[in-house]
Amino acid sequence: MDFITKKIWRVYLGCALVLMSINGFANTLDILESAVLAVNPQEGVVLLNQFDIANSELTPQQQAKVFFLYGQVYEKNRELNKSITSYDKGIALVKYLPISDILIDSHLERSFALYLKTNDPAVYCEDRKQALIYARQHNNSELLAKTLTQNAFCYNQPDNVYQGISLLDEAMLIINKSDNINTHRKAMIYNATGSLYRSVGLHQQGYVNFEKAYQTWQSVNDVEDMFNMQHNMLSEAIKLSDWDKADKSIEAQFALAAMVDETKDLLFFSHLNAGRISLFTHDYNQAIVHLESAVSLNSTTKEQYFISSNYLYLSLAYFKNGKLEQAANAARIFRLDNHFPANQKTMLLKADAIIALDDNKPTLAANLLFQVIDIERKNSQDIVENQVVSRSLDHNFKVAEFENELLANKLAINELNWSSIADKQRINELRMSLFFVTLIVLVCIVLFLFFSRKTLKRRAQTDYLTGLSNRGHTFQKGQKIIERCWKKQKPAAVIIFDIDNFKAINDRYGHHIGDLAIKAAAMRTKSWLKKHDLVGRIGGEEFLIILEDTTQEEGFSISDRLRNGIASQSFQFEDQSVDFTISLGVAVLKDDVTSLTTLVKQADDALYQAKFSGKNKVYLSAQCA
Repeated sequence: MDFITKKIWRVYLGCALVLMSINGFANTLDILESAVLAVNPQEGVVLLNQFDIANSELTPQQQAKVFFLYGQVYEKNRELNKSITSYDKGIALVKYLPISDILIDSHLERSFALYLKTNDPAVYCEDRKQALIYARQHNNSELLAKTLTQNAFCYNQPDNVYQGISLLDEAMLIINKSDNINTHRKAMIYNATGSLYRSVGLHQQGYVNFEKAYQTWQSVNDVEDMFNMQHNMLSEAIKLSDWDKADKSIEAQFALAAMVDETKDLLFFSHLNAGRISLFTHDYNQAIVHLESAVSLNSTTKEQYFISSNYLYLSLAYFKNGKLEQAANAARIFRLDNHFPANQKTMLLKADAIIALDDNKPTLAANLLFQVIDIERKNSQDIVENQVVSRSLDHNFKVAEFENELLANKLAINELNWSSIADKQRINELRMSLFFVTLIVLVCIVLFLFFSRKTLKRRAQTDYLTGLSNRGHTFQKGQKIIERCWKKQKPAAVIIFDIDNFKAINDRYGHHIGDLAIKAAAMRTKSWLKKHDLVGRIGGEEFLIILEDTTQEEGFSISDRLRNGIASQSFQFEDQSVDFTISLGVAVLKDDVTSLTTLVKQADDALYQAKFSGKNKVYLSAQCA
């Protein structure tokens, strides 16, 4: 910001201070925030210091807001300890008061500062989880979507990533209902989706979603977030060994770094990432040049995790270039970081192995490298064996479906505008006979589009195998049913069930018979339900039923009749007679639950109990007791 603009802000803020003495502090907060965000962090601190936070006329929420702004400017300047302390003070002021936006935002921003400081989910995710507890009790859907998205980053392990996918589904539903699409929030969902794909080894899908986030932030020229996405895209390109994409990403990073103040850390990361590419493509001399350049820029960044990581990469480049002593020195500097995340065990082991070689302990070095191999093999097995890939792909379909819906709306608006202009031109230019001919043609086109759209919409909502509602439509329509019942104080039941020992059916009879068993279960389920009851297929052999105006006793009775109806009669598939059973879990709507996702989780837990207790059973959720 130039000198004249800064001076204008100071005069403006001075006027605000006079107004504060007359009208009170509340009318000055927006002016203060605009002024602080318009100048550099040092100027922002100067502006904030003009206010007496301890002034007895300030409410706790107003004081917390000022501490929040302190945290923002310190965070912007990467003075992370001061930033965290500021958020601490603000949270302490309002944590025992009614839940407010500033309480939730302060937890989220403190989490981000802790992320920058540690890069350790065990440290920074506690604030995000607490913020989500508050946000679910607070009436601000935009803030809830933001909190859900940030929490999704905390579930990046193969055994819990499905929880992150579920949170993003919920955030997407909220945005889908919003009249105004928040570009930043949309980009964050793409970013979070890419991160979760990356965590389960789906690197191609990870790259695609990071690129979508980049393009979304590019539409509003958010340079720093664009750079962050290029950083993520580069990591995925390396995993995919797609060096063309990697080179393009590095080119974009250096271009973006040239667009910002040289005191920022974008150039540090550009050299760090260029060094990583050279290291992976075996150009060790070039890797050393870039990584040493990154070391020389350490003072521009406060992100200790990446400063330390850079020393490890430099150590590996030296080592592979035959410079063992320099490699060991860089590895020892890396190991000086006592706060390096413990979950990055392989990085720590590689450094220890290089140091052991320099200490003439080859056996120890070999054992350490074998540990690296074992850990990476275990991580790969966790990804392959865990049942998260289908859930991730299902979420990807929902994101695409959401985008297609937005695109369809835009095309419809454009088509209507075009039709309006065309109709006016025809009225003025065509004869009456030609007008009627054109009108008939237009009517035919409209009818064709109308029926085609209905057909496509029905296909998009229908499971191809069973003809039931698919997962996306079931959750979308089911949420509306739950909300309607909750508002009208009517009962509702949610039933989730799947076919017992389905793998055994596939193994014994083949996948064709397995598909027929799924279809048969779907048809028999429909025959036991009323026409307006909602039933959908949400997984391979897993089904979800939402029953409106249905009590706990009725839900249990319907489930038991359905269980008995499946178990009591054999199914005839071509020349095969097949017997199978189902297990069911039931949850019912309570006063404190408005989310279908929560009810499905409760019913799923009950289904697990039914499976655990021997299968072919119905269990009520523990919350029904």
